Amino acid sequence: AEAPTPTLTLAAQCAPPFRDNAILQRDLPLPVWGTTLSGAEVMVTIGDQVKKTTADKTGSWKVLLEPLSAVKLSSVNAPPRGETMTIVTKKNGESATVELSDLVAGDVWLCAGQSNMAGKMRTNTSRHHPADSIAKANYPGLRSLTPEGWLVCSPETAPEFKKVAFFFGRRVHQESLVPIGLIPAAVGGSRIETWLNQEPYKVGSNYEKLIAPLVGYGLRGMLWYQGESNTEDGRAYTPKLQSLITGWRKVWGQGDFPAYFVQLPGCRQSDPATPVEEGGWPETREAQFQALATPNTGMAITIDIGDSNVHPPNKYDTGERLARLALHHNYGVENLVPSGPTYKGHEIKNSSIHIRFNHAESGLMVAEKEGFLPPRPTPDKNSGWLAVQDQEGKWHRAEGRIEGAGLVVSSKDVPAPVAARYAYVSLPSSPLLYSKDGLPVAPFTTNGY
Repeated sequence: AEAPTPTLTLAAQCAPPFRDNAILQRDLPLPVWGTTLSGAEVMVTIGDQVKKTTADKTGSWKVLLEPLSAVKLSSVNAPPRGETMTIVTKKNGESATVELSDLVAGDVWLCAGQSNMAGKMRTNTSRHHPADSIAKANYPGLRSLTPEGWLVCSPETAPEFKKVAFFFGRRVHQESLVPIGLIPAAVGGSRIETWLNQEPYKVGSNYEKLIAPLVGYGLRGMLWYQGESNTEDGRAYTPKLQSLITGWRKVWGQGDFPAYFVQLPGCRQSDPATPVEEGGWPETREAQFQALATPNTGMAITIDIGDSNVHPPNKYDTGERLARLALHHNYGVENLVPSGPTYKGHEIKNSSIHIRFNHAESGLMVAEKEGFLPPRPTPDKNSGWLAVQDQEGKWHRAEGRIEGAGLVVSSKDVPAPVAARYAYVSLPSSPLLYSKDGLPVAPFTTNGY
């Protein structure tokens, strides 16, 4: 059933993100909107800005604030100095005043997807995140929007934060000393189609319910963690993910804001005797990699922190890897490598295929990862998840030889290989390939199909 239309009142009713303790996007013209009685005069005041308008015949109103500047914090434990926004509405000689307190200019990130983006910090076992994550969560400049309003991060409220968003926001907050606002919009089990908003797809129910009411609220960028419910799509997931990103950017009207997504981690179970798997999870990961052709996007690689369950517990590394993308590209931390290595190109030389990577300048290594610790190099071992394809199209297990920032792949059974793949299975087990920066190599295929 559709929600009933709210009753209009003279006192302003603001759009959902405008609540006490809100983070307002800095450095952008900032729309503020809501409802009051039809024809009422509306005056919005914040700091030395005063903006006026008149509600239309439906009671809707909107003003546009001049860009606000964020105050850089002295530490993540220091509370930012907030402002009060006053909204005065007048009609027929009567007036009403609404005040929103402790509003802070900073950066706002929309955090959308399905259940792996929806899981809360309160799910706290030793495998979910470092033991002291909640106890140390005294970050008054880190805030998350809930249906009840904005939560200011503290050890008491941190259990209600979404795990991936929390670890992303915490890392960006710590490195940038800019207030960070997180807007979760995630629904367990949801397909990407329910989040789309442009042709050739129909407008999805989750877009209408959870995204449309936010459209226009200033954003620094978006995070997306979804795909588990679309693994039967394989490569067909690429245009859907691209449509999601471009469609949301279009309605926001802020240009190509950053869009960072999580490549699906390992899941279920894989047989080491099977060099590659067709369709499903491996193909969906490749589809996600192909979506990087969309401008101003980035992909957090999580192939090494998967689990037989569809909900891998380690969301700490996921959030940290998303944060690397933002810190490098949007916060000027140029010496921080933004991503694990991704396939760049290859050359076939006799019986070997020579692979080149992006983000592998430090060199490659074989390593094993345990929990939240950095991967531990295992130079005496090889990754068992390399394969080459013969002239007839059959895939064979292969060996890899690291040469600095590149990889040479071959099989004694394939004298004239035509293609190579790495980690092209549902759940590749350790050890795996990493950069010497400690970030996993993304699964790849050299034949692009």
